[in-house]
Formats: sequence, structure tokens, C-alpha cells
Amino acid sequence: MEHVVFFPAHDGTPAFRRVSSLEDAVRLVEHLRNVESVAELSVHALTEVPLAFKAFYRVEVPAGEVLAAPVAEVPSQELPPPLPVADIVPVVEDAPLVESVALADADADSVPVPALAVSNGHSEAAPSSLGFFAS
Repeated sequence: MEHVVFFPAHDGTPAFRRVSSLEDAVRLVEHLRNVESVAELSVHALTEVPLAFKAFYRVEVPAGEVLAAPVAEVPSQELPPPLPVADIVPVVEDAPLVESVALADADADSVPVPALAVSNGHSEAAPSSLGFFAS
């Protein structure tokens, strides 16, 4: 693991040196202290910080844009009645990320297809796709 030694340079400005191991950092500190009389030293380990990227969309409306005509109200539409409780399929949170493809001669649940995230090389812990991009 790489380390960094921080110390003041001869002109008083902050300086540092990267070294490949802790042993090299100790040798550098000994040299700076014993040979160059540097008293203010610090050693830090360099470790990689894991990063995660998330999609972020920002919608902006230009300030000068004004609608030409007022928007008319949309008439209310009646919603269909709710499904009976017996028709609701329970959600299983620990279910594997698998989608099914309906074939003419087979039952829809008998042909499992990996979810889009899994088929693209992502871990199975990734959220499943929206479905309309999957073939």
C-alpha cells in the first residue's frame, strides 16, 4: 500500500513524497529527521475510496418561456374499480431477478430469462430493469 510523507520544505512551503510501502515511509522520515533536521512530519496511508455512480436528471424551464395560451383543465376521468384482494399477487423481496417470456406453446412462468442488469454483467443485487428495453 502506498504512503505519503508530509513535511515542510526548506523554504517553509508544504511538501510531500509518495512512497510504495510503510517501510519506505519510515526510512524517509528517519532521513528527514536525522539528516535534514525536519521536525514536523506526518505519514498517511493511501487507500482507494470506492465510488458509486447514479443517474441524475435535472429538468429546467427557460425563464423567458411563457405559454402562448393558458392550459385548459383536463376533464376528470373515472378510475376503474380496484381489483379484488384475491387477484393481487404478493411481492416477494428475496426473489431472484428473473423475468419470464410468454411463448405460444409454453406457460409464461416456465421459461426464465435473466433480468437486463444480470445479462449486462452487473451483480444480481442490482435493481431490475424497467422491462420495456428488454427483448
